[in-house]
Amino acid sequence: MQSIYEAANEQSSAETLFSIENTPENTAYFLLDYKNIDTLEPLGKLIMEIDVDTLLNAGDLTELYPNTCLALSDGEGKLLYGEGEDLQELLEQTEDNSSYLQGTAPGWQGRFYHVSQRVDDEELRVDIFIPLPSMYDLVWEGSWIFSALCIAIVLLTVLAAAVAYHRVLGDPLQKMEGMLHRMAESDYAARMPDSGYRELADLETTFNQMADNLEASWKDAYQKGIRLQESESRLLAAQINPHFIFNVLETINMRCVDAGLKNISRMVTDLACLLRGNIGVGSSQKITFEQELGYVHYYLDLQRTIWEKLSYSVEYEDEDLLRYLVPRLTIQPLVENAIVHGLEPRRGLGSVAVRLWEETQNICVRIEDDGVGFDPENLDLAREVESAGQHNHIALTNVLRRLHLLYGDRADLQIRSKPGQGTTVLLTLPLDQTKG
Repeated sequence: MQSIYEAANEQSSAETLFSIENTPENTAYFLLDYKNIDTLEPLGKLIMEIDVDTLLNAGDLTELYPNTCLALSDGEGKLLYGEGEDLQELLEQTEDNSSYLQGTAPGWQGRFYHVSQRVDDEELRVDIFIPLPSMYDLVWEGSWIFSALCIAIVLLTVLAAAVAYHRVLGDPLQKMEGMLHRMAESDYAARMPDSGYRELADLETTFNQMADNLEASWKDAYQKGIRLQESESRLLAAQINPHFIFNVLETINMRCVDAGLKNISRMVTDLACLLRGNIGVGSSQKITFEQELGYVHYYLDLQRTIWEKLSYSVEYEDEDLLRYLVPRLTIQPLVENAIVHGLEPRRGLGSVAVRLWEETQNICVRIEDDGVGFDPENLDLAREVESAGQHNHIALTNVLRRLHLLYGDRADLQIRSKPGQGTTVLLTLPLDQTKG
């Protein structure tokens, strides 16, 4: 650890990832400088040791496409991680420095398909060289029915024309057989030529149409795979930011505790917990009612710090209800809607009540406020979607859409309100213990 710190002493937070000599194989480092907020004097460095193999998800990629070569380089072209016996030669022949590149690797007779992506403001570069035979094999595994159908067509044709085979159909059928062998060897450019025989025209046309469809499906599947890899790369680069935010909030919380600022410390803690619920990186889209009500408590505590006259209550009929599942961020946005549209116009004066109970194999959730209210007949949810980003009722639209996607007609959301008499939102959900 001391030697790593000394080696990184000249580095700064401006570096995204860097490597250090004589460190474990396939590791890179991320550096964060800590300074005194008042004097800007250095306090120390946070050095993160990262397993690049896990970062790039290389194991899954090489399992999917055997003999794949991967490389992760910094902005100056220095190799941070590499895998594959042909990698060095492939990188030497790759001179294009554009932010995104895909195509057959030059000088390798089309044996590798090359994808290059620059991420994190072009300070990192990922190069992936996928052997074309591995890609073809993956597609062929899902197309055995097509091959079997083609072979069956040929066999029926041969049986029907057995009498005239040697004199009339011998040469055309040999060509057709050659096309089938090419297709079996993952050559999706194979097409049956026009033999000039009317008896074979339908077969040739059908085969060529199926080959066109298979080639189009393969290209579409491949492009989706490439876009998935790009999305994963961008996600990996973006995941540093939430961790940094939570680290900063924890530092602020510790400073508040040391200074005896308990109210501010509680606000920071509530905000951090609420952010973790909203970000939900890698989490299931369903959580327990206990967790969801926790996010509601964090939000209402923060709002009560802003509006001292705000009061609220969260009640449930039976603790057993808390173990059932609910889509993440279903109740909290409705509570937020009540605060923003119902109580903020009254300078936070009023109350919000949340109550859960079970009714005929359903869980009912009521969010009630005594705010300014509105006329539900003037609520156009379709128009609310178009005006997203303003203070509107888009939370109602988003919640209802998600619930219908997950539960269909078993989920319902009703709104009762009158101007000057508050608003009540009644949410009905089926009892759900299925993880999703």
